[in-house]
Amino acid sequence: MELVLASNFDPALVEQTRDLPISTFFGNFPTSLIGGGRPPRILPAIDPDGFRRHLAEVHRTGRKFYATLNSSDLGLREYSADFSPQFRREVDRLIDLGVDGFVVAVPALLEGLHRDYPDVGLSVSTFARIRTVAQAEYFLRLGADTVVIEEANRDFPLLRGLVRAGARVELLVNQTCLHDCPFRFHHLNTSSLASQRDTANPPWFELPLLECGLELVRDPGQLVSGIFVRPEDLEVYEEIGVHRFKISGRNATTPWLVRVARAYAARRYDGNLLDILSYVQNRAPRAALRQLAERGVAPKIVGPLADAFDALASLEIDNGAFPAGFLRRVAATDCLHTSCAACGYCATVARKVVRIRGRPLAEYEPPASLPDPRPLWPSFGAGEGAGRSTNARPTPPVRG
Repeated sequence: MELVLASNFDPALVEQTRDLPISTFFGNFPTSLIGGGRPPRILPAIDPDGFRRHLAEVHRTGRKFYATLNSSDLGLREYSADFSPQFRREVDRLIDLGVDGFVVAVPALLEGLHRDYPDVGLSVSTFARIRTVAQAEYFLRLGADTVVIEEANRDFPLLRGLVRAGARVELLVNQTCLHDCPFRFHHLNTSSLASQRDTANPPWFELPLLECGLELVRDPGQLVSGIFVRPEDLEVYEEIGVHRFKISGRNATTPWLVRVARAYAARRYDGNLLDILSYVQNRAPRAALRQLAERGVAPKIVGPLADAFDALASLEIDNGAFPAGFLRRVAATDCLHTSCAACGYCATVARKVVRIRGRPLAEYEPPASLPDPRPLWPSFGAGEGAGRSTNARPTPPVRG
């Protein structure tokens, strides 16, 4: 087993995980030329001196550090004459600070990195949305050595094919994104552009999180059919040749990251599975709606939406109640070509494992109607919530 752990640049994180099978940490400055896949307001502040010291500590414990240059949308900056020189300077600076490799989504950037820096490791980001072996093979030919899978982490024919193709597969395990989420494309591009340092007026909250969260308000059982991987189910992947597991949470506190890493290293977690999963589509909208309510924005819209999201704040997933062989049953299902309604397996499991306010999922009644959230869009724009983070577990700044 190899764990790949998000870094919040807290020196204590490296020390407190020294005994775990972590091979790599990952992260970057909150903004960069390319962007690092997370909106900057939720990430810890870090200056170059602090960055260098953190990487030195990572290296002292025998681990590596990969920098995220994984935006899926470059905002057409790549067509300007000064883009390539700026990109080269940024990469040179990161390597000088101690970076061992990069996580990239755009093929042209990955190809250039492999050509100009042949000794650095290159992982294909989840933002590249690899869903076929042929897609992965393009990246492998361009110089990638690792393919990171998130949306397709329950697509076992794909995973087997990637292993056969010679890819080192890295599986993101602790996100709660919906099964084949329709909002994901918009979300990735929003995060990409927001994290680029010269983007004008980036939003302070990402609208797709609200849309995704409303899907759970309507049917919380969809969490079980999502993309998380339980610590107990890692062996199902190891049997097909996947041994590298990625834990996200660059915006999280050190105690939370340590708890998650220990759970996956132990291959077991007793209690509420959401203790170690992102659940961002509830936590982030609730925080954003609270901010709007405090400012008196559109109370007839914000109020009902906040109540709907707050009802799921107490949602729990009893990890001990999952049936034996849960993931093996999912792996045997052609989820790509089967309607969830027609299959019904995850919905059946959800009724066993999900509790809301301590009550069974069957007793949950979704709101009969909710206001249209679209009028709130301008309120999420730059300046409307400047300096306020929607991070549910805020991380203090780290400076040199």
